[in-house]
Amino acid sequence: MLMVISLGLWLGLFALGLSLGSFFNVVVYRLAKGGSPLKGRSFCPKCKKKISWFDNIPLLSFVLLNGNCRHCGKPISWQYPLVELATALLTVGLYFWLIYNLQLTIYNFVFYLVVSYCLLIIFVSDFRFMIIPDEVLIFLSVISLLFFGLYSPAVLPFRFLAGFSSGLFFYLLYELTKGKGMGFGDVKLAFLIGFLLGFPFLLWAFFLAFLTGACVGVILILSGRKRAKSKIAFGPFLSFNTWVVFLWQGVINSLFLSVLWP
Repeated sequence: MLMVISLGLWLGLFALGLSLGSFFNVVVYRLAKGGSPLKGRSFCPKCKKKISWFDNIPLLSFVLLNGNCRHCGKPISWQYPLVELATALLTVGLYFWLIYNLQLTIYNFVFYLVVSYCLLIIFVSDFRFMIIPDEVLIFLSVISLLFFGLYSPAVLPFRFLAGFSSGLFFYLLYELTKGKGMGFGDVKLAFLIGFLLGFPFLLWAFFLAFLTGACVGVILILSGRKRAKSKIAFGPFLSFNTWVVFLWQGVINSLFLSVLWP
């Protein structure tokens, strides 16, 4: 009986994640184009034809349509099934992650989901359109402020200090590069990362972001896909590594302390 309940819960969370992932694709596209993700039906971005409900079933419709629009026959971006699948795996994975770490409460689960979902949207949006939506940054900032304000109010001054320091550092980079090496969206994201992670974890997130960004940049240049002066979105590296550090704070803290006091 317990196994049946667990399987049902797993499938329910997976289905929820697929549905939310489908919505997140709408959020990414419409915010990038200046529209509202809450108004109007989904449509093909190429032929602008409205998508029927049976062609809008997460993952399944993509497979049944062989990855092409029913109306114009043009390929559907792989972004759509990948984001749907990633959101589903995040939803299920975070649930069991919190169980494994003995941190599963409804509040923790919802907060971890919101953080992960918003970082995923930022990742995809900046990767596809080189835009970090202000709406997502504001929403996650408010949720983080409410969560820490309710459960750890004593840390709020330090979180704001960390956010201000992070934002200021990235703003200086933005000014020094005259916006070519760093977008202003990265500056706003850096403030959020500082507030979300606090010291010293924000340093790990930035270090990993710069490291992975540099490695990927070198690979793209050597492969001929980018030139030395080409712009590469930095938001994906910031958002992904922030998520990694956010999830593995305990492990990172233990490793850090073991280095300081072996």
